[in-house]
Parts: sequence; C-alpha cells; structure tokens
Amino acid sequence: MDHPLDPTLWREGQDFEAKEAQGQDGAGKLPRSFWETYSAMANSDGGQVVLGVKEQANGRLELMGIARPDAVLKELWDQLNNPQRVSANLLQSGDARVETIDGKSVITITIPRAERSQRPVYLGGNPLTGTYRRGHEGDYRCSPEQVKRLLADASQRPRDGEVLPHYGLDDLDADSLSAYRNLFRSVAPGHPFLAGDDHDLLRQLGGWATDRETGSEGLTVAGLVMFGRQRSILDQLPYFHLDYQRLPPDNQAGAPRWIDRVTIDGTWAGNLFEFYRRIWPRLTETLRVPFQLGPDMQRRDETPQHEALREALINALIHADHAGRGGIRVRRLRSGFEFINPGCLRLPVEQVRAGGRSDPRNPALQQMFQMLGWGEKAGSGYPKIRMAWQEQHWRTPSLTEDRELDETHLRLTTESLLPQEVMSELDQRFPGRLAAIGELGRIALATAHIEESVNNRRLQELTDRAGHELTALLQDLCTQGLMDKTGRTTGTIYRVADAPVQADDAEAKEVSLGAKGVSLGAKEVSSGAKGVSSGAKGPSSTEPGADPVKTVAQSQRVKPAVLRAALMQLCRTDYRRPDELAAILDRTAKTLQNKYLGPMVKEGLLEALHAEPTHPRQAYRVRGGA
Repeated sequence: MDHPLDPTLWREGQDFEAKEAQGQDGAGKLPRSFWETYSAMANSDGGQVVLGVKEQANGRLELMGIARPDAVLKELWDQLNNPQRVSANLLQSGDARVETIDGKSVITITIPRAERSQRPVYLGGNPLTGTYRRGHEGDYRCSPEQVKRLLADASQRPRDGEVLPHYGLDDLDADSLSAYRNLFRSVAPGHPFLAGDDHDLLRQLGGWATDRETGSEGLTVAGLVMFGRQRSILDQLPYFHLDYQRLPPDNQAGAPRWIDRVTIDGTWAGNLFEFYRRIWPRLTETLRVPFQLGPDMQRRDETPQHEALREALINALIHADHAGRGGIRVRRLRSGFEFINPGCLRLPVEQVRAGGRSDPRNPALQQMFQMLGWGEKAGSGYPKIRMAWQEQHWRTPSLTEDRELDETHLRLTTESLLPQEVMSELDQRFPGRLAAIGELGRIALATAHIEESVNNRRLQELTDRAGHELTALLQDLCTQGLMDKTGRTTGTIYRVADAPVQADDAEAKEVSLGAKGVSLGAKEVSSGAKGVSSGAKGPSSTEPGADPVKTVAQSQRVKPAVLRAALMQLCRTDYRRPDELAAILDRTAKTLQNKYLGPMVKEGLLEALHAEPTHPRQAYRVRGGA
C-alpha cells in the first residue's frame, strides 16, 4: 500500500478524510464525526478515512497514532452492525486495517460507494434527518427533498412508469403523437406496434399502463412528458422545464445573453419529443458533413460527431429526474456544447465512462426514442461520444455531477488539447517557460485557460495519468508561479496565474514576493490570492470594456458597482452558489450573501433557487436567465 501520509497521494484524486481519533484519554476512540463521513462517502463516490492523523489548518498532515487500535476497530465493527447507528454496513474485512508508520499505529478505512438500491445510507434510524453527502466543503446533511430523490432512485420501479390518475389522451398533443407515428413508420415500416390506434401504440411504448396493485390504468409519466401538452405536464411536474440557448461568442459587456432560444413559452407543446425536433437542427447546423456513401450506396448525411451529439441530447432527456428543479438546459457554446439535466448519475462516473452497463432513470422514454433509432441501450453511449470527439482530436468530454444541486453536466468542447491561439497567449504571458514544463504541464495550463479552471479529476479524464502524478504536477506548476490554487481536499481547483509583475530597473531596484503582497521599491502593492490591486489607494474601477469578473478577482478592493456587475455576469445563465462565486471572485461567501446577493434579489436583479434565504444549497441567477 502507498504511504497514506504522502501528500502527493492523498487529499486529491480520491475522497480522503484525516481524523485524530484520540479520545478523552488520548488512547484512541472512534470519533462521532466519523459516522457523518461514512454516510457522506457511501452516498457519494466512496473514499478513505485515516484515524490517528491530524489535518492542520494549512492542509499538512500530522501523525498522531492510536495507542489502542484493536479497541477502536472493535468499536467500529460493533456500530457498523447496529441499525440504530447506521442503516447499512458496506465494509468487508479488509476494508479496515491497522498500519504502522514511523512506529505509530493508524487505522485506514476504505468506504465503498453504496449501490443504488442501498442508498441513502443514513444515521440514527431516520433517513430524512440522518443522510449526508460529500460537498466541496466536506460533509453536509441532505435536505428532505434530496433524500426523497435518493429513495425514489433506490426503488426498482421505473421513475417514468407511474400511472397518473385523472390523466388521459386529452392531455396529449395530437400533432406530437401523429408526428411520432409517422417517423416510426418511416424507420420501421410494418412494425406491429403501428397496427393499433393511439391508445394501443402508447401501451406498447410504455406511455399507457395498468397499475397491477390497484387495477387502475391510464397515462404514465413517460407518456405525459414525451407527448403531453404544456399545461398538463406542469400540473403534474411543476418544475419541469426545457431550455435551449445558443450563446454569443464572448462575454463582453453589451453582448446579447443569447442569439437563439427555445424554451417553454406557450407557443409549442412543450414536451420532450417536440423539444428534440426543434433543437436538433440548431445543434448540428455547424457540424461539417463530408461527402461519403454508405453500404447501400446512398449518401450519408451524418458523421460520428452527429451521432455523438444525438447521444448526448437523448441521454439528457431520458436520464433526467423530471420532477427535479432546474430543468433540462442545452447550451450551444462558441466552441462546443453543454447538456445539463436534473438528477445525478445512477452509476459511478467511472462506470459511465467505461461503458457496458445501462441504468436509465426512465426506461420507457428510452424505448420511445430507440424506436426511432435514437439512443443506445447497451451502456455504450458515453464511450461512443468520447471516441467521436477523439476522432477529431477535440478535448475529451467532461462529465460531472453537482450533488448539491442534484444535476449532471456533460460538456463537449470542439477545441484541441493545445489550441495554437491559446498556447500563443500563454507563451506571451510566461515567455520562454512553456517548453520546460513538458506536454502534460502545457495540457494542464491550456485546460485551466480554456475551461477557466482545472482539477485533478478533470486532468485524469484528459490524460489517463494517475491522480498522485497529476497532483504533484499541479503543485509544481503552482510553485513555479504558473498556476494559482484555491480550495482544499477534493474541492481544490487550479487557475492560470497572472503574468509576472515586470519591475522597471530605473524605478525599482527591489522586487520582493512575500506571502501577502508584492513590494516594488519603496511603493508597496497589496496582492490578493488572485492578483494585484492598488492597496491603500482605494477601490479600483474598471476601464471601459474591462471584464468585471477579472477585475474583482485581481483586486482586494473594488467599487460595489463593479462587484455587482461581476455577479450579474457570472449568474447570467445558470444558478451559482455563494461558495462557488466566492471562490471565483476571491471573496467570502458570507460577504457576498449579506452585502450583495440578498439585496440584489430584493431589487429584482437576481432570483434565488430556494424560497428560504438560508437554504444550505441556495443558489442565484439573473432573473429570467433560464
């Protein structure tokens, strides 16, 4: 086993927690906080806990040791098998063991990710109050709404198979169902599903069903969201939302918020089938189609990239938790695409990337699209997307979860790993230094520049290198002054550093780089974590056309109007949490919440995701931004 206190192997690349576990007598005791971490890791991606180690404020690990490790292990196993303590024991015998390091004993505990059927793993006998998950700042208690989603996903009953009382064919859009039938007929002429009327077709597709327990029959959730009328859908699913935006090529002041948009606005049926039909041509209009013939000697009008893009769109529609907040958002970017759907992945991210296993949240919806030849069922969707993108030498797709907002994000970038214009800009910022950091270092810098930040997991996705190797690389880039680091443990992110300050020898004979600032001769310039500001001379302002986000991030003091402009820019299209905004702007979440976000909501500039101002997963966006 690798040395558990090696900082290049821990704290990034996998979930990790260090606990002193000393007890009142200093001989060792299982800390109460361990159980919150156990629940949180089991309900997230798993991880490892080391007992007998103290994590200091600066992130360094101090070896404490445990005098009586066998007693602590016995306490662990006793409580794991006590349902009043925790709902499930996920550990096997080799998952908890004693290690000796420098003559001191520590206990390493490997906690696996719970299977979907086992979640939520909760404490104290009550899932609504004892369920935890991992977030950027550590373990947090799940809200009752999040727990209910975990319980719903744990059920073996399909989410879209529920029979809806008092719903019938009148709640469907007749034109949508007719168009579907015509497409189905063109794809599979003579298919037996097409022999009956609309009621029979819906039953075969899973859009109409009989509840075997009650004997009642009617429209299912799948039938409603696929073919329903807007008002009928919203009566059953009040947070259901569909939104496509083609964003402008840049974020400059005065630029329109979007160039083209399709959203639920009462001018069309507002169901999944019509949404797909409206946005598919918009998504693909810029994809190049080379002339090529298929096996039937007919021209092929689609490339593997078209197929990958369709897979991404269909996946967002069929894997979404349509009862969740936020809705499905599809973004056509300047150089790529982004798909966001409510509901986290039902399989580990690594399993989705590897392929070979499918666990759809809405299997009836999946079948409806597959009957038209759209979408995979064998779990090969993401590998197909990745292969198509690699074929064009584009950046590896980014698949992530936001567990606090219960969302899945897939970003497809049509840029290379090392775009020439990006490398030219980085070379101007750091003259003559890029050759020395190697290709892996250049990939890290370019990714941070293109995607605004990078972390260990994203680099693993791009390079297939080991996590500890990438941690060492990122830390070395920070030491060289090429990158800046914010956050801690699994929340650590890296950004490209500002260009080095160039001192004029005629004006300054000394340049000292201290931990708190940059001293230029007799004049002192105060530096924050992200850049350099004018310190005692007062709040900075922006030059005409300057980026307010960059101005705020690089200045310790700015005028309130500049900071408000930065918040408006960051919250322009999607909800942002206070802690996320604080990390980007180098401010505290409390300051942003009390002095800016709350007042801007009252002024009608922003809207909050949750009605309660103090909701633990509160987030904000520009009013009407989605």
